Amino acid sequence: MRRAFITVIALAALSPVAAHAAGPEVVGARISTLGAGAEFGYRFAPNWSVRAIANGYNQDYHTTSDNIDYRGKLKLGSFGIQADYHLSETNPFYLTAGLYANGNKINATATPNSTTDIGGVPFTPQQIGTLTGRAKYKSTAPYLGLGWRWNTGAVSWNLEAGAYFQGKPDVTLTSNGTYASDPRYQTALEQERQDLKKDLDDTKTWPVVALGVGYHF
Repeated sequence: MRRAFITVIALAALSPVAAHAAGPEVVGARISTLGAGAEFGYRFAPNWSVRAIANGYNQDYHTTSDNIDYRGKLKLGSFGIQADYHLSETNPFYLTAGLYANGNKINATATPNSTTDIGGVPFTPQQIGTLTGRAKYKSTAPYLGLGWRWNTGAVSWNLEAGAYFQGKPDVTLTSNGTYASDPRYQTALEQERQDLKKDLDDTKTWPVVALGVGYHF
């Protein structure tokens, strides 16, 4: 994915720049599956523009893994640059590639109130205590997408869809029960961590749908 982004930038660098077309293109707000955000775009050639984009949002998170109910927060945070290739100066359709600093993560806990299997082995609530799970993704995430931008006077409308490649999460799982340091329990807890990671691996590619509105220069 990084190679695709570099290719787009290289093509942009080789494209002829029309002096009359260079300048700020748009500043606006957006809402997407990466959170609420803002963007600033600069058109530096008839068919090419770049945008700086920031996204962020926190929401309640709930998942069940191996019949254990985890609740916590999904924290979305990203900042990056996208390069857009427009079919023409007037065609609303464009292709885009980008690279983001990625701060997406999940923090969740579970406190079983009855005997519960951890890694396939039953333990009591006292032995388990509270399970604390954390998932963190790669620090950089490539992005590929396509979109449409319509300008009506000074107002710019934007619809975009793509994929955000943040990689499989690094997952940790700890607990504070009476068996927290027991070797048998630690083995079971590691198996539970691996099961939880498998459940979260599907989030490695994050689908993106974005709607934006802004001021067109």
